[in-house]
Amino acid sequence: MQAMEEMVDVIEGKRFPRSEEVGCYLCGKTRQSRRIPVRFGMHAMVAECPDCRMAFQTPRTSPEASLAYMNWRWRSTDDYVGNPTRQMRRAMRQIVYVKQYIDRPRRLVDFGAGAGSFVRAALDQGWDAMGIEQSDSARARAKEFHNVELLKEFGKESYDVATMWDVIEHLRDPASVLRTIGEHLTENGLIFIETGNFENWRRVVDEDRWGLYRFDHQFYFSPSSLKQVLHRAGFKGFCLLNCNRAHPFHPKRVFRRPLHSVLSWLECRAKWPEHGDINVMVAVGRREPGLTRRPPRDRHSTALHSSR
Repeated sequence: MQAMEEMVDVIEGKRFPRSEEVGCYLCGKTRQSRRIPVRFGMHAMVAECPDCRMAFQTPRTSPEASLAYMNWRWRSTDDYVGNPTRQMRRAMRQIVYVKQYIDRPRRLVDFGAGAGSFVRAALDQGWDAMGIEQSDSARARAKEFHNVELLKEFGKESYDVATMWDVIEHLRDPASVLRTIGEHLTENGLIFIETGNFENWRRVVDEDRWGLYRFDHQFYFSPSSLKQVLHRAGFKGFCLLNCNRAHPFHPKRVFRRPLHSVLSWLECRAKWPEHGDINVMVAVGRREPGLTRRPPRDRHSTALHSSR
């Protein structure tokens, strides 16, 4: 591992040193990390824990660097954050997942709401929907793009459904944030979580070029490790939705590395038959009865660092 003094993230000309070495989130073991170049000239320091079937960043980015990066991203013109039409198409797919489990529109909170597209889609379909988002830039875009007013933090309200679309991988303490969300859910309320699947053939075949390696992704979950985090936070049950499955016969992959792609796909399907072909997973959990609301925590423990 490189010396820690060399681990400096530069965002809009400002330097943010990395000084926090961490172990696996589930077992605490320290693991060797490797430096991976990622988008926008940044890098990730990724370590894998085979025992817990997940990966994580160490040294990890500082909270200040994560927030600066998030605000910079939401001000950018990148298609992912700056295209409201694309955002709404994605939100309409996501609300279909929720409607598979909920018989009618109810009270919903979208945690890490970004530019508010999912909140807008839910409102348009009759849901009593609200969004929570820390980024000032993202909240401004939510108003501009979708005429949605997002909150910066929870109030006293309770909800029947919570959603986290591409959020949990950005959190520094996922179980703590999930517990906070659970405290604002009604008894047996549902939570929907979308995040990258570390145990999938595209990550294996792409190696360090995997598109979900990002500067601001603190964790890379498998279904098993995501389930453990949910259970620690007071959610029972765990269901992985049958969606986002992909095979290696897309033209780009066939012509680039045909044999390697197909063999990796077959290997991962055999190793992880239930989810080896899912690059981005959507999971559902249910709030445990009897979960009580706690006093507020330190602001960093529930900080949301979501650039989407």
